[in-house]
Amino acid sequence: MSTKLFLKNILLNNTSQGLQFGSRWLFNITLINILSIHDYAIFSFVYSASNILMAFMPFGSPIFLINETQTIKKSKKTFLNSIYITSLIFIATLSLYFILTPFLEFVKGWNLLIYGIVLGYVLSLNLILFSFYKGAGDFLKELKAYIYFFLLLILFIGYLFLWENPVSNLHFIFIVLIAINLFVFVLSILLDRSILKDSSRKQSLSKENLKQSFLERKYFGYQDMVTALYTQSGMILLFYLLDTETYGYYRALFVIIAPVYLITVSMSQVVLSYLKKLSGKSLLKNFRKLQLYSFLVGFGILLLLYFFKDFIFQLIKVPSNDITLLAFVIVLATALTRFVFANYEMLLIILDKQKFRFYIVFIVAIINIILVFMLLPKYGLIGAVTTNFFTYFALLVGLSYFTEKFLKLKGNSD
Repeated sequence: MSTKLFLKNILLNNTSQGLQFGSRWLFNITLINILSIHDYAIFSFVYSASNILMAFMPFGSPIFLINETQTIKKSKKTFLNSIYITSLIFIATLSLYFILTPFLEFVKGWNLLIYGIVLGYVLSLNLILFSFYKGAGDFLKELKAYIYFFLLLILFIGYLFLWENPVSNLHFIFIVLIAINLFVFVLSILLDRSILKDSSRKQSLSKENLKQSFLERKYFGYQDMVTALYTQSGMILLFYLLDTETYGYYRALFVIIAPVYLITVSMSQVVLSYLKKLSGKSLLKNFRKLQLYSFLVGFGILLLLYFFKDFIFQLIKVPSNDITLLAFVIVLATALTRFVFANYEMLLIILDKQKFRFYIVFIVAIINIILVFMLLPKYGLIGAVTTNFFTYFALLVGLSYFTEKFLKLKGNSD
């Protein structure tokens, strides 16, 4: 892949992700300003549940598709298998929810979790489709879909501000979010019907084929599930360990940093698509160069955010004091680690060492859960953000150590 094509794909992918996450970011800022802090905390809790399920339901299909897809025509069966796997896990999750409801219906936030499950499924469908496009190198189709998503969500934001301000009906908000995301998925399929023209569809639904598809995605799926546990399970636990107001402020701080996380995800996806075609010294040389670019971009963005911290605190309605300012600095430091370790994750996949990637993330997930119970009861908001920092730093150390070790071994063997 030429540098020109790489930069073009970076631009298209960042624009797509920017439209998606940017509109969601504006949506969260809107909710912070028109919901009570209590209602926003509940919304964030349910949305975190949908994000966890968006990692569980596809069972590693997004990264698997990016890594394995060569062309849309040749990989349609792989795409359909991913849809089937996701749908089966969704049905199992929904069934479990209804089975448990008589016993847990009085638990805080349980009545709204049904929306988190359905939203997680619809988000998973879109994630699979767009990962399929990325793997095929067709970033333009994803961009078109996110233009539709952006326009619809902006219209909804305008409606909330003009006609529903203040908002107290969280059911209505979740129903519209589900409808918008489902519309984008269906429209994308209708505009590219060839993606569903597969003569092997019946074969794809066979037990043997589905079992093989699960096995192919095994370590991708385990890693995504464990990643969701260390990135999102804390969000769920915090909802019950912190008071609702502190939890709302904690989530508001991460709303500000969410666009930065988007950039790390977007860049690492294109890095995977780019580096998987290289080998030997060319792979190592280009990886080092991309790591430097990633760090410099991250440091520059986070420094800019720090200089505008007063405006940011006013925007998210978080009181500015010693505790919240320290928490904000820790959040920025946490984000910087992502700019470094995200590319290491992708390189482990290229080196076919995703098993080690899973082991590292699994250990880090355990560390995260331990830290949550150690730090939160005593330190509150500071404990919450510090838990995130130590978790991400441990992930950075683990990923960089093993990746550099494999690179050294590979260099000696070439």
